[in-house]
Amino acid sequence: MRARRVTIKTSDLRVDVVPTPAPRPRVTKFGSTYMPAAYKVYQKAIAAALPKLDSQYTGELEVILEFVCKPIAKSKFTTPMGDVDNFAKGVMDTLTDEGWWEDDRQIMQLAVRKRFPVLGEDPHIRIFIRELT
Repeated sequence: MRARRVTIKTSDLRVDVVPTPAPRPRVTKFGSTYMPAAYKVYQKAIAAALPKLDSQYTGELEVILEFVCKPIAKSKFTTPMGDVDNFAKGVMDTLTDEGWWEDDRQIMQLAVRKRFPVLGEDPHIRIFIRELT
């Protein structure tokens, strides 16, 4: 009896964009909300750096995000500024908007890491996506 070969769809991407945490939405004097222009520019930069996808992820997903952040000059802080969930939000929203998956509900496992670059490494975002089913 031969074993069946199962093909699992994966993507391993490096996006050469300086990671930025998502800001809070702004509120107008009339009560409506919007995201700041700088955040929209950041999302467009991520979208422009993404390769074109052959087909959308349709099953359950595991997503691993690593943010290599710009070092803070002469700072007492030993970790990058910004919460990991805010770093993840910009990338996740962009991937959803660009049609990489149908909805965030497909993500069953999410790991997010932020760090400073090692010597000679530039700031960037690493994205790993694996279909579980």
